[in-house]
Amino acid sequence: MIAPQEVWTTLDRLALERGFTPSALARAAGLDATTFNPSRRVGADGAYRWPSVNSLLRALEALHIPLTVFAASLEGARGSSAAAPGLPGGMPAGQMSGRSAGAPYGMLPPASSEGAQGMRQVCSLPFSQLGQSGLFDRQGHPTGPAWDEQDCPFSIAAPAYMVRIDTARMEPVLREGASAVVVPGLVPRAQDRALLLRVGAEPCAGFVRGGESLSIEPFAAPWQVLAVPPGRDVWLHRIVMVTL
Repeated sequence: MIAPQEVWTTLDRLALERGFTPSALARAAGLDATTFNPSRRVGADGAYRWPSVNSLLRALEALHIPLTVFAASLEGARGSSAAAPGLPGGMPAGQMSGRSAGAPYGMLPPASSEGAQGMRQVCSLPFSQLGQSGLFDRQGHPTGPAWDEQDCPFSIAAPAYMVRIDTARMEPVLREGASAVVVPGLVPRAQDRALLLRVGAEPCAGFVRGGESLSIEPFAAPWQVLAVPPGRDVWLHRIVMVTL
């Protein structure tokens, strides 16, 4: 039987993957900013409350997640053989080299306080500069001298990189001034956030749409749907985290 705490945990995980805190998600759903606060999830007896159907459905609409996808994520999180967050479906936790169970692919466990004297630096570029040539090799990994280095508040393994959001056109999903953590080679799933990168064309960030062929729904123009064209210099990189 599903417990209310599992519903909250799944909602928090999906919201975090899309860059929302509980209060930001509530505002995006048109609810009171405190609706999803942890303090409001527990009753006077210490037991978890169920989220209301109205609040849950409005939150899923703000996240662009169908109820069926949320239910599948909830069931998957309960299974002992479920894929770890950030891994392609069905891949056991820890299968990736250099990765510990429970840490998203492309990321390493947080450094201990003794080893966290200085932040780790990673490849980084502003979003507006991602259309230039020579940024990625044949595997879609960042390469070349155009990349900057940016301090990262946690350990992250190559070929993951960070994108500095330098436009307000994609709010509230990607806030201007935030940094998106991107992992090349991690297969995007339906409703994931991703970057569509094409040499000589403007970059596009949006929600992945499934079907016979992949397409993307841009954050800046959600009424449009862009097909992901096949080609050597075309990449669809999954966004796994957003720093606020």
